[in-house]
Amino acid sequence: MKTNKDIRQKDWELLARELFDAPGEPFQQAEIDEAEKEKLSRLAQKIDLHLQLKKYDTSRAFSQVKTHIHTERAKPVSRLIPLRLLKIAAAVLLAILIGGSAYWVGQQKHSEAHMAEVVVDDSGLSQIELSDGTLVTLNRDTKINYPDKFGNENREVSIEGEAFFEVTPNPNKPFIIHAGEATVKVLGTSFTVNAYPQNDRVEVIVASGKVQVSKQQAMEDIILDPGDKGTLLTASKQLIKSQNADPNFLAWKTRTLVFNESSLNDVIKQLNKVYRVHIEIEDHSLDNLLLNAHFEKEPLDFILEVISTTHGLKVDIRNGNYLLKKDA
Repeated sequence: MKTNKDIRQKDWELLARELFDAPGEPFQQAEIDEAEKEKLSRLAQKIDLHLQLKKYDTSRAFSQVKTHIHTERAKPVSRLIPLRLLKIAAAVLLAILIGGSAYWVGQQKHSEAHMAEVVVDDSGLSQIELSDGTLVTLNRDTKINYPDKFGNENREVSIEGEAFFEVTPNPNKPFIIHAGEATVKVLGTSFTVNAYPQNDRVEVIVASGKVQVSKQQAMEDIILDPGDKGTLLTASKQLIKSQNADPNFLAWKTRTLVFNESSLNDVIKQLNKVYRVHIEIEDHSLDNLLLNAHFEKEPLDFILEVISTTHGLKVDIRNGNYLLKKDA
C-alpha cells in the first residue's frame, strides 16, 4: 500500500478546496505559519502510522483533530487558520479512510486468493496440518489444494487421489472437500476419501463422526455414519450408501493388514496397493487359496514368505517385480 506521506502539503490544501470550498469560491492562500504547518504534518504522519499498524480508530482520530483545533483557537493567530485547519484535517481523514478501506479490501482478496498445493508422488506418503489444526494424510499420487488461512464461513479444500482427514471440530464453520464429482461436508470427524481421476468412482469411508456426501451442483446427498461407505459412480452419477466391508481401507496409511479367509487374489491386490509393487500369480488356479493372517507394519518380503510357506509356493523376483508360483 502506498502511504499518505508521499502527498505534499499543498496537495492537502487542494484536496480540501475540492471537498469543502463552495463552487466558484475563489481559493485564498491559507494564512498558516511554519509552526502550524509542522504540527499539521506531524498529525498526518501519526494518522498514517496508526493505519499501517492496524490500530486506526476513526472516532478517536477525529476527536483529536477537533481538540487540536479548539486548542489552537485560543492562540492569537489569524481567524482563517482554524477553518483552514479543519478543512485540511478533514481531507486528511477522508483520504486515509478511503485508502484504508482499499487496503483492507485488497488484503482480504489477497488472503482469499492465496492457495497452497501439495503433491505427493509415488515415493511415499505425506501428512500436512491445515491452519485450523485439521490433519490430512496423503497417499501416493495425490494432490491437495487449500488456503493458507480459511475464511469466516467455511473451510474448503480440493483433492485428487486418496487422503485421510482428521477434521478439527467447528460447528460454526463446516469443512468441505471437493473430490472429483463429489462434495464432502463435515463438522468434525475422521474419514478417507478416494478420488483418483483414473478411477470410475469416488469413495468415502467414515472412521468416526458423520459425513455428508453429495453430487456437485445437485440436491441429492447421503449421510454416512462410522463404518459406512459412500460411493459416487462417475459415469451414471449414482450415489450409493453401503457398509464398508474392507478392513484394510486404511492399510496404505497404517500398514496394518487383516486377512480373514481372504482369497490369494484379493491378498495380492491389497499388497500391490499398499506397497506399490507389482505381484502376479503365475497359475490362476492359485487365485482362490485362502489366507488367515494379521500383519502389523511388516516388510513385504516377510509377508510374501508367510504366504509362500503357508501354501507351498515360491517367490521369484525379476526386475523389481514378484511372481508367485507353485514350488516344483
